[in-house]
Amino acid sequence: MTTKPTRDRLRVVAMIQASEEAKRDAAIGQDPFLKPGLIQKAVLLDLIHLTESAEKVSSGLKRANPRVPWERLSRLRNRGLVHEYIEADLEDIWTFVRDELPRLRRQLDRLTYSDEDSA
Repeated sequence: MTTKPTRDRLRVVAMIQASEEAKRDAAIGQDPFLKPGLIQKAVLLDLIHLTESAEKVSSGLKRANPRVPWERLSRLRNRGLVHEYIEADLEDIWTFVRDELPRLRRQLDRLTYSDEDSA
């Protein structure tokens, strides 16, 4: 059976991978992202993977790492990527990718893990 700290580490690895993929896919720029097509779909899917993994990390990991914008990731997922995707604010999503994603990526590298199996 996989422990919560191990699951958390795997989910964080998935978050890091998704953030790198979003960065790569968005590197072409804002104008191509804002146009419906493969670039937009790729970045949105990368962000869905990122935010889904963030949703599934334990509350203990979230409490131990309050600098990570867990609430922002949850809002991005629920109000733009998964549940209300038809009304997604692409400008807000682009701002997240351009301004917040690099900072988030650095925060993920500095996460603190606990060996205890906290929920």
